Amino acid sequence: MYHILCFGDSNTHGYNGETHGRFGWDKRWTGILARRLGPDWLLTEEGLCGRTTGLPGKGERHQNPVPYLAPCILSHSPLDLIVVMLGTNDTKAEYHASPEEITQSMRKLIQRIKAYARLQEEKCAILLVSPVPMDSRAVVSGGSFTGQSVENSRQLPSLYRELARQLGIHFLDAGQAGVSLCSDGCHLSEEGHRQFAEALEEKIREIFPSAQA
Repeated sequence: MYHILCFGDSNTHGYNGETHGRFGWDKRWTGILARRLGPDWLLTEEGLCGRTTGLPGKGERHQNPVPYLAPCILSHSPLDLIVVMLGTNDTKAEYHASPEEITQSMRKLIQRIKAYARLQEEKCAILLVSPVPMDSRAVVSGGSFTGQSVENSRQLPSLYRELARQLGIHFLDAGQAGVSLCSDGCHLSEEGHRQFAEALEEKIREIFPSAQA
């Protein structure tokens, strides 16, 4: 049995940008991925709307992943893989964070994850996913995202790729996987959840080549 922890924001939670509700388990990427991987794989879903990478002093307390990280990882251990997809919320205008600052915040988060994961007896792989960049539809008058937010989200993939290389962890660029967004230009569409699940399955089987399909 392989155990995967999926740690992210609203796009891991399964927020539906069209209805402002939540996609059902069979429609969000975690559920689709679990079905595609089969009975030898256990997926634990840890998605929270508004979650950031942990920018110091930013956002609501519960949206900062740092205090929750240790109990989350240790309570779900042993783990074979931790999938981390965060960064979109960090681009909100209220945070005034550059792509480089977001990446440094992600660096610290990954280093914490690696430290907690090492407390397990078994080795745990880490997969950093750069979120699908937002598009102009995410910019709404009076909303959280601006044109600069969109531009910052477009710069994260290359920065995250280099970060993953430096930290020796796995990387997936969701924006290069043909994953579609819904009409709000920020959240995955129903089709996008399916597309992302397929891309993630391919990457996971690459990480675990000995696992049977």
